[in-house]
Amino acid sequence: MPTPPDLDYFDKVNYVIDAWVLPCEAPWYIYVSTAKPAALAALITLLTFGWDDVLRGFARPKGLGGKRRTGKRRGKGGKGVRGFPEIGELLGRHLPGSEAAKGIKWSDGLKTLWRIDTLIQGFLFAWLVADIVGEFAFEWTSLLYETRWCKDSARGRFSYQKGPPELVSPGFWNEIVYTIRDYEFPPPAWNIGTGFVGVKGATISFSVGYRPQDPANPPTSYSTRIIDKDTGDIWGESGPTLPDSAGKAVHVISANAPAGRRFGIQGYSAAEWAVAEDGAIVGLQDIL
Repeated sequence: MPTPPDLDYFDKVNYVIDAWVLPCEAPWYIYVSTAKPAALAALITLLTFGWDDVLRGFARPKGLGGKRRTGKRRGKGGKGVRGFPEIGELLGRHLPGSEAAKGIKWSDGLKTLWRIDTLIQGFLFAWLVADIVGEFAFEWTSLLYETRWCKDSARGRFSYQKGPPELVSPGFWNEIVYTIRDYEFPPPAWNIGTGFVGVKGATISFSVGYRPQDPANPPTSYSTRIIDKDTGDIWGESGPTLPDSAGKAVHVISANAPAGRRFGIQGYSAAEWAVAEDGAIVGLQDIL
């Protein structure tokens, strides 16, 4: 007979809810393979019966209806759902002497007790379903989120694209902004021109393309860097880079960002005005 779930059941439900909020970019076969053990355990629980089920099948009076231990695997009208037999009661009904036991004339009071028993078993069925579903979800989630795909996917991350082109004034470090969000699961996080690192460090990678504002007068060089906005420390830098024949250049930089810091991206053009365009920035939280 199933028992009502204890408080640990609700802890498991909360764990499942919290886990599935996080992304998991695992292949479909990983979902299937991690579900198999949990599904097998759930099926075994569904097919498990106790001696009380056998006794009910053996002695339940005819004509009362609801011949079930827990209401399990029953559809409308009390008919069993094909493929999920009441094994305990089925065994009890076929034991020697069962027909004679079912022919016993029960008093109205005892018949009422049998009906009450059926109602109680139906109530306990609700706990049974909740327990099986909760245990299946917990076991499946526990296995799934231990895979390397989920562990990596559960790490904080963001991705933004460059957005509209912006002018880069010559001779100054200009803030470079990224405004089109692809996704964001902070920390780390990004907001237009400022990034934020959480309690763990992160790897920040970005790209930016440059072109001259006036093709006839391209800048003599381009530079890009990622800096700590509070201390001014430079975490990564590229350039000065000479422009190509069309006056353009592309910079790609990756840097380690310490925990708890604010950071930004800056671009520099020498001698002439430039335009920053066609870039993206991504951040990925460190594992440790």
